[in-house]
Amino acid sequence: MRDQLAARSELLAQLTSHLTGTEVAGRKFRPSCKALPPPVVAVVGGRGMGKSYDFAWLRDVCGPVTPTAYLDCADDTLRTGAAESPESRSLLTEALRLLGIGFTSAGPARAPTLHMTRLFAGLVAVASGTWNADQDERIAAELRRLELISPSRGNWAAVVQSWVAKLMAAYAALPMPLPPVQKFIEVSVEVLLQELFQRGSRKAVGWYAAYPGAQGSARWGLTLLGSHFRLGGDQRRRAEYFLGQALRADLEEAYRTAGGWLLRTGRPLMLLDNAHDELGEQLVRDCLTHRSTGHPDRVVVYAAFRRGDPPVLQGAHGLASLSSAVGLAGGRGDGLCVHPMVVVPYPPLPPAGPETSDGLLSHVDPDAMLPPGLPRALYRFTGGRPLAMTRMTDAIEELRTAADAAVPPGPAGPPAPTALATLTLRSLLRHRPATPRQADTGPTVAEALREELAPGELGDLLTRVSPAADARSAELLLPAAAGMTTPELRHALDSDGWPRCDRHFVADHCLRTLLLHRLYHLDTDHSSWLGMHSRLVMHYAAAGPDSWQAYHHELAIGRTGGAVAYLTGSLGRADTAAWLDELLHIASAPGFEGLSERRRLAFTGGHREPQRRVERLLNAAWLAQDWLELPEARLEAAVHGALHALRDDVADSSVLTDAATHWAESIRSGRPLRECDCSRRGRASGGMD
Repeated sequence: MRDQLAARSELLAQLTSHLTGTEVAGRKFRPSCKALPPPVVAVVGGRGMGKSYDFAWLRDVCGPVTPTAYLDCADDTLRTGAAESPESRSLLTEALRLLGIGFTSAGPARAPTLHMTRLFAGLVAVASGTWNADQDERIAAELRRLELISPSRGNWAAVVQSWVAKLMAAYAALPMPLPPVQKFIEVSVEVLLQELFQRGSRKAVGWYAAYPGAQGSARWGLTLLGSHFRLGGDQRRRAEYFLGQALRADLEEAYRTAGGWLLRTGRPLMLLDNAHDELGEQLVRDCLTHRSTGHPDRVVVYAAFRRGDPPVLQGAHGLASLSSAVGLAGGRGDGLCVHPMVVVPYPPLPPAGPETSDGLLSHVDPDAMLPPGLPRALYRFTGGRPLAMTRMTDAIEELRTAADAAVPPGPAGPPAPTALATLTLRSLLRHRPATPRQADTGPTVAEALREELAPGELGDLLTRVSPAADARSAELLLPAAAGMTTPELRHALDSDGWPRCDRHFVADHCLRTLLLHRLYHLDTDHSSWLGMHSRLVMHYAAAGPDSWQAYHHELAIGRTGGAVAYLTGSLGRADTAAWLDELLHIASAPGFEGLSERRRLAFTGGHREPQRRVERLLNAAWLAQDWLELPEARLEAAVHGALHALRDDVADSSVLTDAATHWAESIRSGRPLRECDCSRRGRASGGMD
């Protein structure tokens, strides 16, 4: 698995090297887009596809060689900061401040520190809209927040003290009664400009003379900026847009001379994680708008989205893969940069078929102590989603390390077999990884992974509706006092990039299994699990006496008698394929108990009674469709034998003969026996084959 992640990181390093023109993770390529601004690269993939991991990796490897800023647009600290002073801060001003800090903190050691004078001046003008003569402590605190993007180098505390003293004196000189807010902004800007001019920043601050309505006056431009921001609405939006361009102008200034370029060696890199939020879309849209009005810049922008259909991505050039982007960037001409924005999909990792799956966990199991089928089972369960694969392989590595410590190596080599040899996905999900402060009381692997994929209230409510097949049945399971409605849950799933399936309300089988696992373990007596499935049994039974949906949920709570009786009674129906399809639907029920009994019934043959033969096939199919079961030759033989044993009992024996071959192959290759949009989507994006 690490090889697969490394291969994708290698492609990302190549693309980034082409776009920035600098060395990235040991890869150095000629810079693309010499005559054009680099395109905004939109990386699109759902939760857990590895976007955040790769962006953080790029930040770490690119930061020492070129100015690099990383921003998580969904970071709650942005909202907290903006809420502290809503009249003088917004999500965008908080984001620009953090981006400015990122750029000034990165870059090669030999290069001088970037100056964010324009951005600093603009943010001070905006903040001054809430200042007055009795707020010296608040003003000092705000200036300290802006220290890392200020043009001053040295004793910032002394600078702040001096500025505040000058501001207080200027405010005190204002006539009474108190003047309008704009006058305070104007006075603040005047004091600011005097200080900046003394520090050689006259040219940088003069940039604000181009602000709409400034009439060539930087002082008036900054005053209008602060006033417009405080007014809100479209006026604030105009001020925010100009602040974003101030950041770009500061970056361009650093590269204005050949010396600036040579010292920094690469174009600046902006990484916008979770850009699907309103803030991220605004940052991307402002960048595209500014460039489209004849203001090219050299900032390389990567933005991570969970879906490919937000308005800001409309009209973007879609690429088939990351490899396609690298090919265009490395080709002759500007094949990549002729597009203002390109969309690169981030699908699940490549498949772990029979020929590659054995090596999937080789980095954590060098002595091959794990069950042979575990790698394929792990890949089938996660669907190639990097976050899930990483969390589970980390847990395996921890268990392996603990086993090595508990069982010392023998004289001839590796330690003797331990519990690793019987490790299952079920036991892995129940494992509690050790943490520095929580040796054995932290969340289980299943709990931690579920929280990452479906956090907070959304995850709690999805847990309740996880057994549902559609919106109607989900509505039956949703508590009356729930904080979200069923359509809102559907919208939340869509917004996070989760797929849709006509047979499951929660369509991704990895997320669905984690939610079902949590529902089962929600109460010590499993009352929530029993209650939800019992409610669905009654719902479907009311629609007709012989409903396979009702038997499906009966299986989930451990009652198999009704399903066996129904399938035995309909064994001789004319449409054998339809009968077998119903059996598969029923046997796709989730189950977290009674595994040993299921295995006993599935692996025991030689029955004379049709009812016992049907029971055997039902349990064999139930095991084969369990996402947490390990594929094994014995299960292939069980389904093959169970199907052949019923050939004389059905109208069309060829259906069972064909199914015996296909089911065994599906088990061997890690594919589900019954296709739905979940499994078809997995194979289309590189999974389960």
